[in-house]
Amino acid sequence: MEVLLRRSIEGVGRVGEVVRVRSGYARNYLIPRGWAALVSPDSLRQTEKDKQREAVREAEEARARASLAERLAETRITVEARAGEDGHLYGSVGTRQAVDALVRLGFPVDARMVRFEPVRELGEYEIPVALSRDHVVPVKLWVVLDARETAARAAEAAERAARDAAAGTPPPA
Repeated sequence: MEVLLRRSIEGVGRVGEVVRVRSGYARNYLIPRGWAALVSPDSLRQTEKDKQREAVREAEEARARASLAERLAETRITVEARAGEDGHLYGSVGTRQAVDALVRLGFPVDARMVRFEPVRELGEYEIPVALSRDHVVPVKLWVVLDARETAARAAEAAERAARDAAAGTPPPA
């Protein structure tokens, strides 16, 4: 089915283009939302107004993206994870944990915007956040030892030191 796009749709086309799509996609999704119209002389005349509206919408989105990019560039997120003595994580820190941390800080991101290989060691990393196809912002990610695990290790070390002091053995160097 051929439709005239009244709004730019990623992967389909830009405003004013006549594109061929599946009839169910057009009838059930594009046309009811007002994003496309059946090709007719009347809808072709409407194209110029749609292009102007789309330009205004894209300009607003670009401003919002620039503002978000500025805030994101200054952001550092911290994710706590359980790890062994050598710093290797028992699991991994992936997209989901990074997105959750960004959402807790008030950023409107979803999992499709953040893509990186899972982190398997404690440390500092830079993760890409794609605000659009050609606008990617790096965000600092700190993977730190879980606070409960840190407290447990400290308590265990204190207990070991107390036991060694009671037995009269010197602490390890």
